Amino acid sequence: MSKVDALLARLTGEEGERAKPYDDATGLPVRAPQGNLSWGRGFNLMQCGSSGLFALMERYLVGALHTELSQFPWYAQLDDVRGSVPLDIAYNEGLTKFLGGWPHFIAALARGDLQSAAAECHVEDPKIEPRYAKLAKILLTGQQPT
Repeated sequence: MSKVDALLARLTGEEGERAKPYDDATGLPVRAPQGNLSWGRGFNLMQCGSSGLFALMERYLVGALHTELSQFPWYAQLDDVRGSVPLDIAYNEGLTKFLGGWPHFIAALARGDLQSAAAECHVEDPKIEPRYAKLAKILLTGQQPT
């Protein structure tokens, strides 16, 4: 199992799956003012959602994040399951926000201090706090949740 595969095994449970666009802050559906909400080369987002497409996009996006994070020794030294934790946070928060907004977490990983890194896995948002508590447990145990 790779870091990417470890995260992909958890992602649908953490993120959920919706066939139509939604606002991630409210969970409410998003509609275009007129016509259809489209993207890329004319993809109608109101009709093109499917588990197969989501899996392809997910693997692509997580793989790109993994490539970016792999340049950092603190990430490269982590085993696959524990390494999926910073990958998960970067996926959820965005890479720039993760790298700039989690300095104590990253410093703890760089020191190999998993206890302190796990203690940094908290957010003020009660909707996603359980996700980050699960990530802290993964760091401490090195085990995927069942």
